[in-house]
Amino acid sequence: MSLLALVASLYTSPVEIPKDVWRCRNQIEVWCSADGCAAAADPDAFTPMDIWARTSGAVSVCAYTGCWEGDGKVVRSHGRILWTASNVQFVSGNGGPAGAELTLLINESDGVGFVRVSGFANPLLCSSAASDVNGEE
Repeated sequence: MSLLALVASLYTSPVEIPKDVWRCRNQIEVWCSADGCAAAADPDAFTPMDIWARTSGAVSVCAYTGCWEGDGKVVRSHGRILWTASNVQFVSGNGGPAGAELTLLINESDGVGFVRVSGFANPLLCSSAASDVNGEE
């Protein structure tokens, strides 16, 4: 099942998140470039990202009008999972910008993470069926 199909099925049915899948959301929005980072947006002034990642490498970072989707390299080390991918395409009904560099990092013990893609540089809260983030397994 593709990551996009998994996301769609989770929105339409009460299916549990598989153990190899992480879902993340941001509570603030930050934009960064070589010139510096912009102030975090007011929580009422932005729509949180919806991020899904499989430990096999598939990753989807959705924001506003579409999603960056692709397969990344995954490295697990000292309780952290790191996804890195180059030339990740923005998929939307209106086309999208050229490929982007994507970095996603999740600390497995508390579910705190970070995503960097196409100007966004956001802290995240993540969960997985395999994690103890919510005190459950």
